[in-house]
Amino acid sequence: MTETKEIKDQEQEDPDHSWLGDAVRVTILVWSMGILTANYLGIFSQSVDPTFPASLLTGTAATYTPALGKLKKKKEEPKIEQTESPK
Repeated sequence: MTETKEIKDQEQEDPDHSWLGDAVRVTILVWSMGILTANYLGIFSQSVDPTFPASLLTGTAATYTPALGKLKKKKEEPKIEQTESPK
């Protein structure tokens, strides 16, 4: 019973990161950087449209950035005291 409890706890800690997912993302990053670099250096005999590899590069790289909205602490809104205006 304790073994299944430990396994469930480990699965819940990091469910969306697996070695296969990381390998696929790194492969996509390397491929798109290679295509863009080769295109800009003029290695291809014909010019390749860099739009698709560039979008893959930015989209895949964005998956590695931390969620900034979750990391920021909620700032307390300054309280504005209302004063009575002269009549």
